[in-house]
Amino acid sequence: EVETDHVKAEDKKSSATPGRAVAKKSAGSSKQQAASRKTDNTSSTTNWETEGTVYQVPRIPKERGTFSPHTCSPKCVTSAQYEEDDHRGCNPLLIPLLVGWDRQITKHSNGGRRRVFYLAPCGRRLSSAEEVHKYINLTGLMLEMDSFNFDWWLHVLNEFRPAREVCSIKDLSYGKEAVPISCVNSIDRNYPEYVEYSTTRLPQKNVDINTKEEFLTGCDCQDDCVDIDKCSCRQLTIESTRCDWEDKMDSSVGYEYRRLKEIVLTGIYECNKLCKCAKTCLNRVAQNPLRLKLQVFKTAKRGWGIRTLNDIPGGTYICNYVGNLYSTEQGNKQGKDFGDEYFADLDMIEIVESRKEGYESDISDEGFRDDPSSDVSTSEYSPSKDGVTMSQLDGAMSDGDAGGARKKSSRKTGSCKKGGLAPSDGVTGPRKEKESPTKFVSTRKLFGAAEESYIMDAKTIGNIGRYLNHSCHPNVFVQNVFVDTHDLRFPWVSFYTSTFVRSGQELCWDYGYEVGSIADKEIFCSCGADNCRGRLL
Repeated sequence: EVETDHVKAEDKKSSATPGRAVAKKSAGSSKQQAASRKTDNTSSTTNWETEGTVYQVPRIPKERGTFSPHTCSPKCVTSAQYEEDDHRGCNPLLIPLLVGWDRQITKHSNGGRRRVFYLAPCGRRLSSAEEVHKYINLTGLMLEMDSFNFDWWLHVLNEFRPAREVCSIKDLSYGKEAVPISCVNSIDRNYPEYVEYSTTRLPQKNVDINTKEEFLTGCDCQDDCVDIDKCSCRQLTIESTRCDWEDKMDSSVGYEYRRLKEIVLTGIYECNKLCKCAKTCLNRVAQNPLRLKLQVFKTAKRGWGIRTLNDIPGGTYICNYVGNLYSTEQGNKQGKDFGDEYFADLDMIEIVESRKEGYESDISDEGFRDDPSSDVSTSEYSPSKDGVTMSQLDGAMSDGDAGGARKKSSRKTGSCKKGGLAPSDGVTGPRKEKESPTKFVSTRKLFGAAEESYIMDAKTIGNIGRYLNHSCHPNVFVQNVFVDTHDLRFPWVSFYTSTFVRSGQELCWDYGYEVGSIADKEIFCSCGADNCRGRLL
């Protein structure tokens, strides 16, 4: 049995942590906001922020002849070549169908298992991302791997349309993004506050990002970096995993045909301006312009949020988080004077080192005196029962509470013995004290004794990433990515889907705030998730 994506012609249907002056996390709406005006009598019962229909985008399938055995070449796509300008603003997963491909869903009679196949313009049937990439290289087709997906539950023709628009903006980026970002308010007649739109981060006073070529390494790949063993950039991502707490190299990390299945705490190193690979390279993702069709919309209690208008596969790159980049000192001052609800802390170094440090303290007690005076409190990482509990903004997963990246625990190290001598003192003399361990020096301090993590602030200038709301059950995660520099202090903050997201669904991430970390400040959570923690701060 064969099920093909068909076409509908109609368009219907506790205590404060010392030293913390501001909350260095992004908070889309710190106050509950009610609709300022009811437009009709049903507003009190209808949830207009989520009301809408999903329709199928109409298309006219292109005719193709019967497949005959042949060796694929550029002749196969002569009448189906992709032109980026002709499809700007389209759902990227729909583009192959618009240029002569077909996406077929097959259902096996034995067990009902479903699979997706792509039918190329020449009639060849392709059953995997690997086969599609090989076909693209053989034919010289300019399509990129972002446009293909083999999840049978994803519908490339589906598109969400809100039930009503009280007021709207056609493009919130005003032409600065490759894809227009629509903005809709279905609740009242308010517009979002003015924010200067920027697609790049903007270093402020005392922030010097080293983007010189001497501070980068590049690869010599000519095959879209599909061979992981030969691509020096992808190898750098893999080798960096040794810095994690297990001190082991994980060769499975990184992009898989431009999708990121799991977070890489030690960062992803994308190909850069020194590399010889083309823009179709499989290791160039976060550096690409916005491609998804997203919509900013008004919520009843959480300010403005972002939803997707089309189905999105898990692991898909969404956008970056950009704004003014401050030093810690300047950022703290800025936060006290103007607010910190759009702060993002670039502390990947501290996140990785806190895990590493904790791992070492668990496996060794060397360096502590073997007497009662050795009751030393040590800093260590404390994993949750369900997995790693770390700050989402720093590129980590947050499956438990809203705790920060570094949880402290105190424990007594070494055995406590009465008396100062061991039984063998008469033979060997007094027992020597063990030497104290070498003091741990953070990698950040190698850049300067006064170095601290930098702060990204998207309050007055930023991009669509500033509108992502918090959820205690998120469908988006944050990944640190290195593109224009390999300086560990300045990764890009990038967002990726952690699971399949249906058209019309809101995109949310876990802010990772630590409750009680800021004195005299409380933010209550209104995400509505079944596992909602109730409070953000």
